[in-house]
Amino acid sequence: MYFQFLTEDKSTEVFVEQIMNKLKAAYPEKELSYNIKSFRGIGHLKMRGNVQQQKTGKLLNDLLPIMRGMGKALLQVEHAAIIVILDNDKNDKIAFRNELSQMAVSNMVLIDHEFCIAVKEMEAWLLGDIKAIETAYPNARKSAWKEYEQDGICDTWEVLANAVYPGGLTRLRKKAAGAYQQIGLAKCEWARLIGAQMSLTENASPSYRFFVESLTKRIETA
Repeated sequence: MYFQFLTEDKSTEVFVEQIMNKLKAAYPEKELSYNIKSFRGIGHLKMRGNVQQQKTGKLLNDLLPIMRGMGKALLQVEHAAIIVILDNDKNDKIAFRNELSQMAVSNMVLIDHEFCIAVKEMEAWLLGDIKAIETAYPNARKSAWKEYEQDGICDTWEVLANAVYPGGLTRLRKKAAGAYQQIGLAKCEWARLIGAQMSLTENASPSYRFFVESLTKRIETA
Protein backbone atom coordinates (compact mmCIF):
# COMPACT_ATOMS: atom_id res chain seq x y z
CA MET A 1 0.00 0.00 0.00
CA TYR A 2 1.34 3.40 -0.99
CA PHE A 3 0.04 6.66 0.45
CA GLN A 4 0.77 10.10 -0.95
CA PHE A 5 -0.07 12.59 1.77
CA LEU A 6 -0.72 16.26 1.09
CA THR A 7 -0.69 18.38 4.26
CA GLU A 8 -1.16 22.09 4.79
CA ASP A 9 1.82 22.58 7.08
CA LYS A 10 4.97 21.03 8.50
CA SER A 11 3.48 20.08 11.87
CA THR A 12 0.85 17.91 10.19
CA GLU A 13 3.64 16.24 8.21
CA VAL A 14 5.43 15.47 11.48
CA PHE A 15 2.20 14.07 12.93
CA VAL A 16 1.56 11.82 9.91
CA GLU A 17 5.05 10.36 10.28
CA GLN A 18 4.19 9.28 13.85
CA ILE A 19 0.93 7.67 12.74
CA MET A 20 2.58 5.84 9.86
CA ASN A 21 5.20 4.44 12.25
CA LYS A 22 2.35 3.06 14.34
CA LEU A 23 0.56 1.60 11.31
CA LYS A 24 3.72 -0.13 10.13
CA ALA A 25 4.04 -1.70 13.58
CA ALA A 26 0.34 -2.66 13.62
CA TYR A 27 0.48 -4.26 10.15
CA PRO A 28 3.92 -5.92 9.91
CA GLU A 29 2.66 -8.28 7.24
CA LYS A 30 1.78 -5.40 4.91
CA GLU A 31 4.21 -3.49 2.72
CA LEU A 32 3.48 0.13 3.61
CA SER A 33 5.24 3.05 1.99
CA TYR A 34 4.39 6.71 1.80
CA ASN A 35 5.48 10.21 0.87
CA ILE A 36 4.41 13.49 2.43
CA LYS A 37 4.26 16.84 0.66
CA SER A 38 3.60 19.72 3.02
CA PHE A 39 2.54 23.22 2.03
CA ARG A 40 2.88 26.71 3.48
CA GLY A 41 -0.69 27.01 4.72
CA ILE A 42 -4.14 26.13 3.44
CA GLY A 43 -4.80 28.89 0.88
CA HIS A 44 -8.03 29.13 -1.11
CA LEU A 45 -9.70 26.65 -3.42
CA LYS A 46 -11.06 29.14 -5.93
CA MET A 47 -8.46 31.28 -7.68
CA ARG A 48 -8.41 33.33 -10.84
CA GLY A 49 -5.78 33.18 -13.57
CA ASN A 50 -3.94 30.27 -15.14
CA VAL A 51 -2.32 27.42 -13.23
CA GLN A 52 1.08 29.10 -12.97
CA GLN A 53 -0.48 32.30 -11.65
CA GLN A 54 -2.46 30.35 -9.08
CA LYS A 55 0.50 28.44 -7.61
CA THR A 56 1.46 29.95 -4.28
CA GLY A 57 2.76 27.03 -2.22
CA LYS A 58 -0.61 26.93 -0.42
CA LEU A 59 -2.42 23.60 -0.33
CA LEU A 60 -5.80 24.54 -1.79
CA ASN A 61 -4.33 26.85 -4.42
CA ASP A 62 -2.14 24.06 -5.78
CA LEU A 63 -4.40 21.12 -4.99
CA LEU A 64 -6.03 20.45 -8.35
CA PRO A 65 -2.91 20.42 -10.58
CA ILE A 66 -1.00 18.39 -7.99
CA MET A 67 -3.78 15.81 -7.62
CA ARG A 68 -4.03 15.56 -11.40
CA GLY A 69 -0.28 15.09 -11.85
CA MET A 70 0.22 12.71 -8.95
CA GLY A 71 -2.94 10.85 -9.82
CA LYS A 72 -1.73 10.07 -13.33
CA ALA A 73 1.62 8.84 -12.02
CA LEU A 74 0.08 6.73 -9.25
CA LEU A 75 -2.42 5.00 -11.53
CA GLN A 76 0.47 2.70 -12.40
CA VAL A 77 1.14 1.92 -8.72
CA GLU A 78 -0.84 -0.95 -7.22
CA HIS A 79 -2.87 0.00 -4.13
CA ALA A 80 -2.01 3.70 -4.11
CA ALA A 81 -4.05 6.56 -2.67
CA ILE A 82 -3.76 10.30 -2.19
CA ILE A 83 -4.71 11.44 1.32
CA VAL A 84 -5.30 15.19 1.70
CA ILE A 85 -5.19 16.45 5.29
CA LEU A 86 -6.34 19.96 6.06
CA ASP A 87 -8.08 22.04 8.71
CA ASN A 88 -11.66 23.15 8.29
CA ASP A 89 -11.05 26.23 10.51
CA LYS A 90 -14.51 27.86 10.48
CA ASN A 91 -15.87 26.05 7.42
CA ASP A 92 -18.76 23.63 7.73
CA LYS A 93 -16.94 20.29 7.54
CA ILE A 94 -19.62 18.50 5.49
CA ALA A 95 -20.00 21.29 2.95
CA PHE A 96 -16.20 21.67 2.78
CA ARG A 97 -15.64 17.97 2.10
CA ASN A 98 -18.41 17.96 -0.49
CA GLU A 99 -16.82 20.92 -2.26
CA LEU A 100 -13.44 19.21 -2.32
CA SER A 101 -14.93 15.93 -3.52
CA GLN A 102 -16.90 17.65 -6.26
CA MET A 103 -13.74 19.42 -7.42
CA ALA A 104 -11.97 16.08 -7.75
CA VAL A 105 -14.87 14.40 -9.57
CA SER A 106 -15.52 17.25 -11.99
CA ASN A 107 -11.83 17.40 -12.89
CA MET A 108 -11.48 13.66 -13.49
CA VAL A 109 -9.14 12.82 -10.61
CA LEU A 110 -9.26 9.04 -11.07
CA ILE A 111 -6.80 7.90 -8.42
CA ASP A 112 -8.18 6.68 -5.08
CA HIS A 113 -8.24 9.67 -2.76
CA GLU A 114 -9.63 10.88 0.54
CA PHE A 115 -10.07 14.30 2.13
CA CYS A 116 -9.40 14.10 5.86
CA ILE A 117 -10.51 17.28 7.60
CA ALA A 118 -9.20 18.07 11.07
CA VAL A 119 -11.96 19.79 13.04
CA LYS A 120 -11.08 22.60 13.80
CA GLU A 121 -7.37 21.93 13.28
CA MET A 122 -4.81 19.17 13.66
CA GLU A 123 -4.15 19.96 17.33
CA ALA A 124 -7.71 18.72 18.01
CA TRP A 125 -6.43 15.24 17.16
CA LEU A 126 -3.72 15.61 19.80
CA LEU A 127 -6.26 16.88 22.33
CA GLY A 128 -8.37 13.82 21.59
CA ASP A 129 -5.83 11.66 23.42
CA ILE A 130 -5.29 13.14 26.88
CA LYS A 131 -3.28 10.11 28.01
CA ALA A 132 -0.78 10.74 25.20
CA ILE A 133 -0.46 14.40 26.22
CA GLU A 134 0.17 13.49 29.84
CA THR A 135 2.74 10.86 28.84
CA ALA A 136 4.59 13.25 26.54
CA TYR A 137 4.27 16.15 28.99
CA PRO A 138 4.03 14.86 32.57
CA ASN A 139 3.75 18.43 33.87
CA ALA A 140 0.92 19.39 31.51
CA ARG A 141 -1.61 21.76 33.05
CA LYS A 142 -4.87 19.79 33.11
CA SER A 143 -6.93 22.91 33.76
CA ALA A 144 -6.06 24.13 30.26
CA TRP A 145 -8.40 21.64 28.56
CA LYS A 146 -11.12 21.57 31.20
CA GLU A 147 -13.52 23.68 29.11
CA TYR A 148 -12.30 22.47 25.71
CA GLU A 149 -15.00 21.18 23.36
CA GLN A 150 -13.66 18.28 21.31
CA ASP A 151 -13.75 19.02 17.56
CA GLY A 152 -15.50 22.30 18.29
CA ILE A 153 -15.03 25.51 16.32
CA CYS A 154 -13.05 27.06 19.13
CA ASP A 155 -9.48 27.75 20.22
CA THR A 156 -7.51 24.55 19.72
CA TRP A 157 -3.77 25.03 19.38
CA GLU A 158 -4.10 27.82 21.93
CA VAL A 159 -5.55 25.32 24.43
CA LEU A 160 -2.66 22.96 23.81
CA ALA A 161 -0.15 25.79 24.21
CA ASN A 162 -1.63 26.66 27.60
CA ALA A 163 -1.39 23.00 28.58
CA VAL A 164 2.16 22.13 27.58
CA TYR A 165 4.22 25.17 26.58
CA PRO A 166 6.39 26.65 29.38
CA GLY A 167 4.59 29.81 30.42
CA GLY A 168 1.57 28.91 28.30
CA LEU A 169 0.08 30.72 25.34
CA THR A 170 1.09 34.15 26.60
CA ARG A 171 4.77 33.17 26.74
CA LEU A 172 4.66 31.52 23.32
CA ARG A 173 3.05 34.56 21.68
CA LYS A 174 5.57 36.84 23.35
CA LYS A 175 8.46 34.70 22.09
CA ALA A 176 6.94 34.58 18.60
CA ALA A 177 6.75 38.40 18.53
CA GLY A 178 4.12 38.40 15.80
CA ALA A 179 5.93 35.89 13.56
CA TYR A 180 4.62 32.38 12.92
CA GLN A 181 7.99 30.58 12.92
CA GLN A 182 8.21 30.08 16.69
CA ILE A 183 4.60 28.88 16.87
CA GLY A 184 5.25 26.51 13.99
CA LEU A 185 8.26 25.02 15.80
CA ALA A 186 6.15 24.48 18.92
CA LYS A 187 3.41 22.79 16.89
CA CYS A 188 5.97 20.46 15.30
CA GLU A 189 7.26 19.50 18.74
CA TRP A 190 3.73 18.73 19.97
CA ALA A 191 3.01 16.67 16.87
CA ARG A 192 6.20 14.66 17.31
CA LEU A 193 6.12 14.07 21.06
CA ILE A 194 2.37 13.63 21.56
CA GLY A 195 1.88 11.86 18.23
CA ALA A 196 4.47 9.25 19.20
CA GLN A 197 2.39 8.39 22.32
CA MET A 198 -1.04 8.36 20.70
CA SER A 199 -3.31 5.37 20.34
CA LEU A 200 -4.45 4.49 16.84
CA THR A 201 -7.94 3.60 17.99
CA GLU A 202 -8.67 5.34 21.29
CA ASN A 203 -9.28 9.01 20.55
CA ALA A 204 -12.11 11.41 21.42
CA SER A 205 -11.86 13.23 18.08
CA PRO A 206 -14.30 11.97 15.42
CA SER A 207 -12.24 13.61 12.68
CA TYR A 208 -9.09 11.82 13.89
CA ARG A 209 -10.91 8.49 13.87
CA PHE A 210 -12.10 9.17 10.31
CA PHE A 211 -8.48 9.84 9.30
CA VAL A 212 -7.11 6.63 10.82
CA GLU A 213 -10.02 4.55 9.52
CA SER A 214 -9.42 5.96 6.03
CA LEU A 215 -5.91 4.53 6.19
CA THR A 216 -6.66 1.21 7.90
CA LYS A 217 -9.50 0.22 5.58
CA ARG A 218 -7.18 0.67 2.59
CA ILE A 219 -4.34 -1.19 4.26
CA GLU A 220 -6.55 -4.13 5.22
CA THR A 221 -7.99 -4.52 1.72
CA ALA A 222 -4.70 -4.06 -0.15
